[in-house]
Amino acid sequence: DLLWSAVEVVVWEWLNEHGRWRPYSAAVCHHIENVLKGDARGTVVLGQVDAQLSPYVIDLQSMHQFRQDT
Repeated sequence: DLLWSAVEVVVWEWLNEHGRWRPYSAAVCHHIENVLKGDARGTVVLGQVDAQLSPYVIDLQSMHQFRQDT
């Protein structure tokens, strides 16, 4: 018998300037999920995981991503 293990994978995405949804990396998705578990209305600082995303934060209550340096 083959045993199948079910693995749940959550993929977070952001909407780009062309109106297309783009996935975050697996590490960023994992970080978002961890923050969400701790405080569902908190803020996710994306630069804590990916230096290229350091200007960006996600407000979990509104589900919006913001750029802090503009």
